[in-house]
Order: sequence, then structure tokens, then C-alpha cells
Amino acid sequence: MKKLLGIGVAVIMAMSLLAVPAMADETMDRIEKTGILKVGFREGSIPFAFMDPKVGKHVGFSVDMANLLAENLGKRFGKKIQIKPFTVTPKTRIPMVINGTIDVETGSTTYTAKREAVADFSLIFFFSETTFLVAKDSGIKTLKDLTGKRVGAARATTNLKAIQERVKAGEFKPKGIVVVETHPQGMLALNTGKVDAYSTDRSLLEGIRMKAKDPDKWMTVDFAIAYEPYAYIMREGNSDFRDFVNNTILWSIKTGKFYEFYEKWMGPKGLVPLQMSQAYKDYLQMIVYPIGEDWWKK
Repeated sequence: MKKLLGIGVAVIMAMSLLAVPAMADETMDRIEKTGILKVGFREGSIPFAFMDPKVGKHVGFSVDMANLLAENLGKRFGKKIQIKPFTVTPKTRIPMVINGTIDVETGSTTYTAKREAVADFSLIFFFSETTFLVAKDSGIKTLKDLTGKRVGAARATTNLKAIQERVKAGEFKPKGIVVVETHPQGMLALNTGKVDAYSTDRSLLEGIRMKAKDPDKWMTVDFAIAYEPYAYIMREGNSDFRDFVNNTILWSIKTGKFYEFYEKWMGPKGLVPLQMSQAYKDYLQMIVYPIGEDWWKK
């Protein structure tokens, strides 16, 4: 019921975003003049945006979406638009958007009303939940099992906030909460025994587990303590750019490109297999409104 309610709220939010008329803005003007789209990517948000040492650059579902955005912007402006990548962390991603260092952060950021008060967000494109990665032999199966254990989470994340709220409510009493800056640091803390459980979104934890030296040593617990709707971050006051990002998402769903990217990264043979629920499939179809073949034109 909570998940369906969340999806319903997401649909209402999506419709309200689409109802705002497009206006010329500073971001679109600068992209047209310079031919550069400045994008923030995480270094360890597998499979959405992460640094692949084999190719020496960011890859992932949201990186592919950013490339599609640049391709569509190129069609609009009649010139090649290059992506200038920046590595962001949970702590720096919103400040870097606000101060103009990047135009958009495409990764796995959770949409919240508090964050929307200072930045703009795209349509919600994915749903996950806050949970924990633990050793299989840890005996941790419920939230109460974390009492007396050390838990870790990244700074400035909804996951850390969810843990703190559950502790404040007396639902469990950890020995300590270890705050890290990035997910790779969180996995290192888990590997070295500095924490007994590391928390972030289930989808990301599965990615972290799959990239671990010994994936079978770890498991993601069955329970969740919060739900996480993902969206891309942009500056406020740039509605034309925001609408273009949203239309890129919608166009990718309509043409099947979105599902192609999903299959590549999260399908049965993907890096992190995550089966699409029927509710998620229904949501994606509900947000797609009629859009013309030449929507990207000025």
C-alpha cells in the first residue's frame, strides 16, 4: 500500500511539473553558446553512475540517460553537445548544481520536498528503498538485530536521515553510526569491520555487493526502513532546461530507449539484475503524455 501511495504521489508530482510552460533560460542559452553540458556523476552509485576503472570514465544507467540528453540537445541546437563530467558526492551534488558548477546531476538522488526547496528536480524515474548490506553469517535479519551493532551510511543522504529517525523513535539502538563520504568508503568500512551493516538504497547495495571481491559473502537484508524515489537535480529558474530533461525521459520511455538502458544495466544479464515490478511499469506508462516526433525543436 505504501509503495502504491508513493507512486500515486509521484504521478501527481509529474503532472504538475509538466503543466508548467517552457521558458527560455540561462542554462539552455549557455549550452547552445558553448556546446557543453556540465553533468555531475557519482563515483560509486552502481548501476546508475559509477567510475569504471577499465575504461577510465563514468558509466551506468543514468550516464546513458545523460548521453541521450546531450544527443537531443544537439538536435535542438544543430551542433554537437559535449558532456563535461564532474564527480559529485552526496554532500556536494546539490551545492554544485546551485552554484553552477554543473547543469544537472544524473545519478540516483532521492527526491524530497526539503531538497526541492533549494533545487529543481526532474520526473521521478526509479523507485528503491533504504536497507542494509551485511555479512551473510552476521545473523542480522531484522531491524532489532542491529541493536548493539555499528551501522554506516553516507553523509547528507536520506538513508542516514532514515537511520537517525528510527533510532530517535526507539526502534533500535545501534552501538554507533559511522558516517562516510562515499559508498566505496562505506564498503571499505564493512570489509574492515568498522561497521557491521552499511545502509543505502537496495538497488545501490546490490551493485556494491556485485562489485565486491567476494559477492557471496554479503547479502542485502529483506526489510526496509524508507522508500526512495529517484530524480535528476537541476537549478531552479531554468524551466526550459528542466522541461527538456523531462521530455528526454518521456521520449526514452515512449521509444523504448529507457527499457533498453534498463535491460543493459539491470536486466537478467545486467550488472545488477533488478526485475521491474508491475507497479513500476504502470507508473512509467502513466507519466508518458502525447509528445510529437519533433519535440526537441525550438
